[in-house]
Amino acid sequence: MSGSSSDLQHLIAHYLAQNYPSVLPSFLAASCTAPPDLAQPPVPDLRTLVEDYASQAIVRELENVQVDDEMEKAEDGSWKGWTAKDIVKLPLAPEVKLGGLKMSIEGISAMNLLAVGEAKIPKRVFDTNTASYRCSFDSKIITTSVDKSLRIIDRKTGEVEESLEPHSAAVLSFAVHPQNPRYLLTGSMDGTAVLTDLITSQTIQSFKSTKFVVRVSFSPDGRFMATSSYDHTIVIYAAIAPAIPPPLDEDDMPLDETDDILFASEPGLRFEEIHRIKVDSNPEAILFHPESTWLLYTLRSSHLLYYIGLPDADGLNAWETRTKSFNPHPMDNHVSFSVLNLALHPSGKILACQTGDHRGNTGERILLYGVEPDETERLAVLWTGSEGDDFVLPRMSWLPDGSGLITTTPNGYLNLIALNGENRSSVKIHGAINLGQASSEVVRDCVVVYAEDGDWEVISVGYDRQVRISR
Repeated sequence: MSGSSSDLQHLIAHYLAQNYPSVLPSFLAASCTAPPDLAQPPVPDLRTLVEDYASQAIVRELENVQVDDEMEKAEDGSWKGWTAKDIVKLPLAPEVKLGGLKMSIEGISAMNLLAVGEAKIPKRVFDTNTASYRCSFDSKIITTSVDKSLRIIDRKTGEVEESLEPHSAAVLSFAVHPQNPRYLLTGSMDGTAVLTDLITSQTIQSFKSTKFVVRVSFSPDGRFMATSSYDHTIVIYAAIAPAIPPPLDEDDMPLDETDDILFASEPGLRFEEIHRIKVDSNPEAILFHPESTWLLYTLRSSHLLYYIGLPDADGLNAWETRTKSFNPHPMDNHVSFSVLNLALHPSGKILACQTGDHRGNTGERILLYGVEPDETERLAVLWTGSEGDDFVLPRMSWLPDGSGLITTTPNGYLNLIALNGENRSSVKIHGAINLGQASSEVVRDCVVVYAEDGDWEVISVGYDRQVRISR
């Protein structure tokens, strides 16, 4: 609807004359409008214009509705048809428990272990018997330590296969590239993030901050990486060279049958800084949206979850900032706790937000939200049963089927928590065993992975300097 203000006032005056004549004189006086001529009604009148606009709005909304032919919730792991509210109702099967220790790997480091993960790590070696390269791609445990090392460990034997030292101080965080696992990104107390080639064990790039780099991450599509540092900055980098090498052409030497083009080529991946965010306090968690459209982050002294928009393939839609509050009421700006850790549900539809640094004795919680910035409703609150520790950051990992979480504690226990809030299992896994007074029961990190039999198991590390595998 368009037109001058006098045209609009004329429409309103005619409408009032027909439907609410008692208020017409007041409107005419306030708007300095002439009395309407009821013998010559406007065409279209105000009621018709409003109804037409409402109809057009409904049509626009229907055009944006996507109707899923298969409305039933898929059970094939695709999570098709599931909503965030459906997922938080997932039951943890009655027989699922965390029973206890399966395997202990000792002698990894003489100092505290800080982070743990699992990934399929490539290995390329020259076989002198066949005069050809052999490439393997097996599941490994990755650990970091206060002693500056990052170790790659065989899951079956517990043998350390490789020890890297990309930093001059403790490694706090690491990430394996999602498209080409030869690339490893690490963050350290030395104030740097380092991109390493696991085939050659050589540093490719180093990115400097002025204080601890506490988190590093790759976007799921591999186009971006991000770092967060206690110098109050979050930095986003874009890939300027591909992680995947181009296919061989007819002039290239053919590969051996046991080799792999991903690992046989020269490491080409490179990144450049494209955006720097200066924040008011220590950033604690960063996480890329599963569609690589946003970077999510939390701050030590903020009640908000921050979203920063990432540029699309054409470089558009970049750096929009959105927030949603962790407090139940959107107008409540009080900071009574900090969210120190984020973990994405296997569906990619729910975000687990782990709290700490509480003002008061409320205990640690895990808050569940939809992953999109406009999904502001708190879906569930899971109490971990642990009190906050000023010196230990809590960690968690989802079960592969998304029906529960494993959480760490500062007293040697791992907890299995169902989505209905039930603390199904609390099992002592870590603790001081003949390690002297410098040892501790703190569980520093954990990851839930598939076992060989198709079940799941938990790999955890702690200040007792041991890697524990439990189920």
